[in-house]
Amino acid sequence: MKRTLLFLIVLMPFFLQAQQITGLVTSTTDEVLPGATVQVGKLAAQTNLDGRFTLILKEKGRIKLSIFYTGYQVFTLDTIVSHEGIHLGNIKLAPSNNSLGEVFVVGSSAGSQLKALNIKKGANAIMEVLAADAIGKLPDRNAAEAVQRIQGVSIERDQGEGRYVSVRGTPIQWSASLLNGNRLPSASLDYADRRIQMDIFPSEMIQYVQLSKAITPDMEGDAIGGSINFITKAAPLKRTLNINAAGGYNEQSQRGSYNGSVLFGDRVAKGKLGYILSAVIWDRTAAQDRYNLNYDFGNSNKTQAFSITYLQLRDYIAHRRTVGFNGGLEYAFNEKHKIMVKGLYSEYLDAQRVRENYFYFNTKTATITTRTADYHTNLYSGELSGQSVFSEKLGLDWAISMDQSSFKFKNPDYYPMATFSQKVSYEDMATDGKKYLAMDSPDGVGDNIDRILPHLSPSSPISAEAMKLTQVVNIRSKNKESNKRAGVNLKYTPNNSLAVKFGGKYIHKDKKVENPYSIYVAGVSGPAPTLASLGTEPYPYRGGFLTEIGSPYDNELIDQISMESVKQLASPAGIAGNKLYPFRVDSATNASGAANYYSGRENVYAIYGSAEYKLTEQFTLIAGIRNEYNKVTFSGNKVSTLADKSTHVEAINQDNSYNAFLPMLHVKINATKNDIIRLAFTRSFARPDFGNLNPGTVQDDINRVITRGNPNLKPTFASNFDLMVEHYFGGIGMVSAGAFYKKLSNLIYSNQSTQNINGIMFNVNEPDNLQNAWLAGFEAGISKRFTDLPGIWKGFGIDANYTFTDSKATVPRFDNGKLIEDKSVIPKQAKHLFNVSLIYENSKFMARIAGNYKGKYLDAIRQIAGPEHYRWYSSNFSVDFSSSYAINAKFRLFAELNNITGAPVRYYHGVYDRAEQAEWYSVRGQIGISAKLF
Repeated sequence: MKRTLLFLIVLMPFFLQAQQITGLVTSTTDEVLPGATVQVGKLAAQTNLDGRFTLILKEKGRIKLSIFYTGYQVFTLDTIVSHEGIHLGNIKLAPSNNSLGEVFVVGSSAGSQLKALNIKKGANAIMEVLAADAIGKLPDRNAAEAVQRIQGVSIERDQGEGRYVSVRGTPIQWSASLLNGNRLPSASLDYADRRIQMDIFPSEMIQYVQLSKAITPDMEGDAIGGSINFITKAAPLKRTLNINAAGGYNEQSQRGSYNGSVLFGDRVAKGKLGYILSAVIWDRTAAQDRYNLNYDFGNSNKTQAFSITYLQLRDYIAHRRTVGFNGGLEYAFNEKHKIMVKGLYSEYLDAQRVRENYFYFNTKTATITTRTADYHTNLYSGELSGQSVFSEKLGLDWAISMDQSSFKFKNPDYYPMATFSQKVSYEDMATDGKKYLAMDSPDGVGDNIDRILPHLSPSSPISAEAMKLTQVVNIRSKNKESNKRAGVNLKYTPNNSLAVKFGGKYIHKDKKVENPYSIYVAGVSGPAPTLASLGTEPYPYRGGFLTEIGSPYDNELIDQISMESVKQLASPAGIAGNKLYPFRVDSATNASGAANYYSGRENVYAIYGSAEYKLTEQFTLIAGIRNEYNKVTFSGNKVSTLADKSTHVEAINQDNSYNAFLPMLHVKINATKNDIIRLAFTRSFARPDFGNLNPGTVQDDINRVITRGNPNLKPTFASNFDLMVEHYFGGIGMVSAGAFYKKLSNLIYSNQSTQNINGIMFNVNEPDNLQNAWLAGFEAGISKRFTDLPGIWKGFGIDANYTFTDSKATVPRFDNGKLIEDKSVIPKQAKHLFNVSLIYENSKFMARIAGNYKGKYLDAIRQIAGPEHYRWYSSNFSVDFSSSYAINAKFRLFAELNNITGAPVRYYHGVYDRAEQAEWYSVRGQIGISAKLF
């Protein structure tokens, strides 16, 4: 049946005709102009992202058609429309005869900003837009960094590079990251949830980014925060060849970098067949210096709950390489029917080399852990789609697609870690024998933020001769997620005042996670080798360690084992040669590892219907309903520790199916030519994370503890209310302000509870749903080019935006059997977001300095300890710089700098001065050349 339907859809272009006015709007330099207004009398339409438009007329005969686009001269045409309709071909607009037209034509980024403003202005929903050429003018090398300056968007970084995207300060999983309208698959070592690792996706492959803050019925409903759609580059209108090459340097790692990209596209067969091919590579070495503190917050003694159990010093270096390929093919049977193919492949290598020094104050030991692995993550996506217009009233588009993301280790195919340990003595401890910060110490003895030292006794210095191997750990993790989809949309337009859409989408998702450990213990089957006997290499590396705070740990750091020696030690020969005892070797069937293997299958059946009704020229209403039925099945293992200390593994399968009914209403009011008011009510949801749905259970009958996932988790639902007011200056610029409120139900959190099994009370740790919560805020932004000013001043411009978000949730916990309900903000929700960019641009030169601020947010709830022990992310402000110089019309030099201020990333325990984690990345930059040969 599916094959027959697809066959009929493909053949339809040959048999069906349509009547309407169509055309393509570009500049005289063949730049597509999306968002242009095409008008005949009181009837109007906007060009789409491809620059194409369709206008339906009530009457035939002579008409006067006008096209308006800021920065360009108005285009007018007198023509006659017959019953067969008319295709106007490629209409080219000439630049305005004023300063705005001058800036637009010669500027290297003004045009892209104008495109984004026109698309935003013409949209019926609350939307932000970023165009490809704007992405290329900022020092942003991956998809996450490309969108961080959009109003209401923030990112989380890994080793100084953007990785995850959040909208309006909401948790990352609440924002849908889409590739050409489809949610991207997710696979990584660190998380088995729905957050998308955006650093595997190069920014050079992006044509447009559309951020929908209030979704419409034709969009996937799993998007409480918003929907970020990355649209890959499509076939150009004419032959195009772009080449970029650059080299750079990372101050923290003191190593170079390079990146390059090439794009070629053309149209043949009299313009009916278009294609595009692009490739990109970015090779660099990231680095991080960091310290961590762990507090004894589970201690029942209120004072000792703030004592420090250990200090960790981490030196991290990672050779990273991102490679991407993108291809697109488009064939137009005629002006009304076309078929398209898109494909993308991206590969991300993260070769990590990590050295960690631990100082355990309660056990009076010090350890050194060295680990090395090549993280390998890839993503591929393919889509076949088509568009058809059957009459002046009826149109259809369809798509079938598949994508996959997978993670595994390479070189070797596991993650080896070697740990050495020795006994030590610590000085400057409190009278109770504990280690504290001075602010928490019962007698005032302790250290302060960024100067937290182990205070080793001279009688027990750390040495390679005293450090003995304690264990070797091998992690063999794999994570894969794949999707298959089919979707169709039917649009019926009886007149220019009403457009009705119906559609559906089927999504089949498979998820498979394996996370087995193997632990080999030294000193059991034979003597444990010392660090000295295995050989060492100089440490710290060039650049030193934590020089940003004065290198306070130089006296505690010694030369360490080489990375190659760690690989050899963890190999079968190394384990046998050093007589390491197999303390734990996980598999899918034994008790230690069974719960770390699980798989899931998710089928989504989505249908929607919506109507766009233009009550007047100023008032447009969009109403509709989307329904998504989700059938989820997970397979895992339950591991029980029986009273006789034996273990039992039981395979379990569970179903978690639910329905999401999502009504939506949007109102757009064109108060004046340049003033728009938008209102929206939408219903959206967030699916439970895969890791939380894992039905694997570990039951310890001896300690009476149950640890498990929760395949019965309910999705989080949100009723969203949005208001946005926009004023367009008429040139390149606008100012906007808005407010939003989200009423939340079934918020997912990590729950600690009790359960009675056969008269025995067990403590249970599992994710669960909170009943109710809310999130609200407001945002404001301004984007302005001062083209009306005289002389040099007309080249200046500013982009600035601010978002405030607040929330409340009730978090239950038990204290000596008594239920306590703590009021808290929602985890991962930042209260303040702020972006500002200052730009100068003329016919040859462009310079931009951009600042990005993300306020503090609650990172982790610790129910047992209470709010004063919660983990918080500290506010962060980073500054970037970019500039370019046009040698001529084809060649441009550019320079980029990231993190100019060297801003650290910090986490703290309750209050800012009680540090939990602080890390530094320093500055990175590059210079290069860009060529547009044709």
